[in-house]
Amino acid sequence: MEEKFGWGVDMRQLGKLVKDINFENKLWKAADKLRKKVEVHEYKYVVLGLIFLRYISFAFEKRRKEILKETNKDLLDKFKASILEDKDAYLSEGILYVPEKARWSYIKKNANQPNIGEIIDNAIEILEDEYPKQLKDVIPKIYTKVNLSPDDLAYLINTFSTIDFGDDHRKKDIFGRIYEYFLGKFTEAEGKKGGEFYTPRSLTRLIVEILDVKEGKIFDPACGSGGFFVSALEKLEREGRDKALLAIYGQESKEFVWKIAKMNLAIRGAEGDIRIGDSYHEDKFPDLRADYVVSNPPFNDSEWGADKIKEDDPRFKYGIPPDSNGNYAWIQHYIYHLAPNGKAGFVMANGALSSGGIEGQIRRKMIEDDLVYGIIATPAKLFYTVSLPVSLWFIRKSKPEHMKGKVLFIYAKKMFKPISRRQVVLTDEHISKIVEKFRMFENGEDEERIDEIGFAKVTTIKEIEKNGWILTPGRYVGVKIEDDDVPFDKKMKEYSKELSRLLGKEEKLTKKVKEVFKALGYSLEGRNDK
Repeated sequence: MEEKFGWGVDMRQLGKLVKDINFENKLWKAADKLRKKVEVHEYKYVVLGLIFLRYISFAFEKRRKEILKETNKDLLDKFKASILEDKDAYLSEGILYVPEKARWSYIKKNANQPNIGEIIDNAIEILEDEYPKQLKDVIPKIYTKVNLSPDDLAYLINTFSTIDFGDDHRKKDIFGRIYEYFLGKFTEAEGKKGGEFYTPRSLTRLIVEILDVKEGKIFDPACGSGGFFVSALEKLEREGRDKALLAIYGQESKEFVWKIAKMNLAIRGAEGDIRIGDSYHEDKFPDLRADYVVSNPPFNDSEWGADKIKEDDPRFKYGIPPDSNGNYAWIQHYIYHLAPNGKAGFVMANGALSSGGIEGQIRRKMIEDDLVYGIIATPAKLFYTVSLPVSLWFIRKSKPEHMKGKVLFIYAKKMFKPISRRQVVLTDEHISKIVEKFRMFENGEDEERIDEIGFAKVTTIKEIEKNGWILTPGRYVGVKIEDDDVPFDKKMKEYSKELSRLLGKEEKLTKKVKEVFKALGYSLEGRNDK
């Protein structure tokens, strides 16, 4: 259960929290004050819906100020109202134009009205009518029904009014950070595992850069809050490409998270075909073959439903994985959805690199078919809510001639920057260094220039076969002793168990030695033989 918080949050300080890496926690403490009045599954819609409304208005008002600065003073004097209400001036910058009665300023002005719930629901309806493709049925209209008084809603409005997302809110993905943190908290409060909806920005950006996402179709069958799509759109924006060139497809099993993915695209002026459904058993895009498949699926998913898979399911060409672990169900799902020249980049639990049994057989067949072209070992603590280190996989349906029969291994476990005691990130420099190795490999540069002891190595499939078809990067880059990635607590439990076993053996052996000496009429000096 969630711990009980004190409510001594200085509201005046909330506006500065964005600059503090722990500001999400402080914001949560303020919002959590009312949670006991409403069921968690309902309250999360209340809170995250308000954060969405607050954010789109923040971005809108920021763009509004820019328009004022950019526009000639004489023109402003004559046409200020029409200039500021020109929708294209916002949409062209990837910012949603917000109609007056849906703006946060209007909501805040009416926060103390007895019908504030109705005012918020009306704001949502106005946005739905303005952007039906992006927002229809996405933001729940529940503010007149929820068991919160007008004073309670006013408290939340005033709390969120103090958030200063900052000038570089899009670059830092402050919106995503708040969502991720709150999602984790709500999920924990519901007695479930938190943190599975949001992939750290440095990871999504690294994968998108390695795949060199441009125009075409991008698909994420476990899209969560849409982090990969956001990173892809940002890459297009940096390169001056039209985001309409990228067709976005996604699937998400949880309706609540589906809504967040839709919101995440909407605030960037983008559209996507995001559908709700279980990718294991209800593939919503059976005919889709994408240029880019990206994903961060649930790790080591047990009881994923192997018994429901038909023997002739075309996705599972290499075999149906055991029900105890869904990792290779996801990996084969990605391969199936790749276009003939498509590329996949995804996050995967480290166990998939070396697991045996059916999984090992599937991995061997994939390697023999020359699908894998890159594996990256990442540092621990990249995720907000779990310290688990992960690996990144890169797959091609067809490789250029100079890449055939080869895999690039990158050992990046020591490559990170701590931003708090609990979390690290990959910096721009780290990402650039890793991407550079992949570009060199793809461009057919001399392998001696690519190889770097302890960091990078181009390895042949024959060498991988000699290593038992294991894909652990440390084996190939020259790391003598590779960290086995077992969490500290688990290691200590194993060490304690082993030590206990050894001490027990020692005790038995000592007893036998004593008995032998005693039978010979001697005792061990300095030992208590009683």
